[in-house]
Order: sequence, then structure tokens, then C-alpha cells
Amino acid sequence: MNTQLTQSARPATRRRIVALDVIRGFALCGILLVNLPPMLQLGAVDAHGDPLAFYRFYEDFVQNRFFPIFSFLFGIGFGLMWLTASKRSPRPRLALLRRFLFLAVIGLLHQFLQPGEALLPYALAGIVVLLPSTWIPVRLLAPIASVIGSVLLIVGILTGGGLALIPGLFLLGFAISWSGFLHSVLRHPGRLALVGAGAVVISVIGFAVTDYVTRQVNQWINAGLGIAMALTYIVVVLMLLRTPAEAVLRRALSPLGRMALSNYVGATILIIAVRTFLPDLSRFDSQGGYAAGLVVCLGILVLQVVVSSLWLRRFGQGPLEKLWRNVTWGSERISRQPQEFTRMTSS
Repeated sequence: MNTQLTQSARPATRRRIVALDVIRGFALCGILLVNLPPMLQLGAVDAHGDPLAFYRFYEDFVQNRFFPIFSFLFGIGFGLMWLTASKRSPRPRLALLRRFLFLAVIGLLHQFLQPGEALLPYALAGIVVLLPSTWIPVRLLAPIASVIGSVLLIVGILTGGGLALIPGLFLLGFAISWSGFLHSVLRHPGRLALVGAGAVVISVIGFAVTDYVTRQVNQWINAGLGIAMALTYIVVVLMLLRTPAEAVLRRALSPLGRMALSNYVGATILIIAVRTFLPDLSRFDSQGGYAAGLVVCLGILVLQVVVSSLWLRRFGQGPLEKLWRNVTWGSERISRQPQEFTRMTSS
């Protein structure tokens, strides 16, 4: 296995699954693209009432494509945390309950800045879905969570996607991390390529047999394509990590992923600042402000990569991640938790 996918260049005590950080950072980039248009109130149609080209691209390749990745990773992070916490903490469920309650508070406050954001639903789904699943007998946890997660995911797709996808993706991520399947996939690029090829085929067929209007009217089609394309994106990133592009991806995306919570909230604050000084991006281009919005996104991401890299070099963990960790473990001895656990599960 490519050891660079599973550990950083730091000492062995800092071992971590770098691939998860990179994918999380990649998903964060996409989520910024998703959140910026509604926050800046960008239009969807031109003067003739036809969908803007940028908007169509946004709906087909961005919207509902990165949110599933982040949700799936959240489930994986929970599984990795539970795997270690159940062995090392005398009250693991209480610790994880505190973790979700803290996330709920952050999400509730974040709602005032960005109505409809995902942190609060994540916290609620974690309490209602993930915590109860830890009572499943250990030997049956992976298969039962996989079956229930698959059923819930199908229901979420059929109901149009969005927040309805969270429970299913959470459980599937939990099952995969708990079963050890995650490490198995990372060790076998051939399996990754096969999964990616299947996702690509589904995506291509979906676009070939539907048009833009059909996909928007029948949101279950869009939601299904979103899952297939999200899986495609994940596999593409993982395969690129096995090429010379790995060094660039790790340097650019890993800091974003390690400080995902801080960067997610920070991006909202930066977008609000942009909206204050540039309330009408549509005057900068002929695409309803979407081209200008891409420039804004790029600027925010570059800033966050630089700041995250410098911050992690100095402190080792993001500010909200540090607070989240302290709230999770309370008065328990955090030093007992190995670095692999405390750092790779910051999602």
C-alpha cells in the first residue's frame, strides 16, 4: 500500500489516513461552490428566461454532488472514532453525545449566518441515527448498518435527495469504517478503478437518457446521479493520490480537510464579507455573476489553504476542532487517545 495515503511525513505517533483529509478538503471546495450562489443571491436565468450556462453546469456537476461526499465522510469519521473510543473510553457514548451536542450548538449559531446549512441536521442525525447504531452487536454491526443505510439512502434518493440523504450516508460510512473495508479499498487500486468505472457508467447513462429539464423536474433522478457522481469524484481523487499529483493534492487539500469545521464556518464569514462590499456580482460578467463567483471561491480557498497550513504548523489542530475535541472528552484524559484517533476523525 502507498504509505503516503495513510500517514503524513511526521513521526509514527502522528499516523493518519491522509486520503480522508484530502477527500474532505476536496469536498469542502465543492461545498463552497454550492453555498456561494444562494448566499450572494446569484440569478439562474438570463434576460430571455433561459437557464444560464454556468447555472446549468452548476446544477449538473456541483449541486448535490459534494454534499453526499461530506456526509459519507462524516459517517466514516464517526466509525473510526467509535472504533477507538469504545476501547479506550469508559463512557464512549456520552463523549460522542457531547460531540454531537457541540456540533448542534455551532450549527444553530451558523444558521443565523447561513439559513439551511448542514451542521445542525448533521448533529441531529448523529444523535438519532449514529448513536443508537452503536448498540448493534459488534459482529452484526457492519452488515446491519450497511443494509439499513442502503435502504435509507434509496428512500432519500426517491424523496428528492438533499438532507434526506444524510441518515443513509451516515450509516454506510459508519459500516465501511467499522468493517475495515476502507483500508481494504485503499490497498487495492484495481477495486477503486472498478467502483469508479461503474459510477461513471451510471452517470453517463443517466445524462444520456435524460435532459436538463427532466433532471430538474424529477429530483430523484438528480439525486441518484448526485450519488453516482459523488462516488466518481471520490475514486478520481483517490486514484490521483497514486500518481505524481499526490504531492500537490496533499499540500493543497489536506490542510483544508484537517480544519474542515473551522474552514466551513470561516468560508461563510468570508462570503458575508464579500456580499457586504460586492453586493451585486452580476455586474462583473454576463453569466449572472457565476464567473465572478468562481473567482471569489478561488480567492477564499487559496486564503484558507495558506492560513490552514500555517495554523496547523503552529498549533496542530484547527481552533474549532480543538474546542470540539475538548468538549467531546471533557475531563477525560485526552492524552490516552492516540494521534491517529484524535486527528483523523476531525470531520
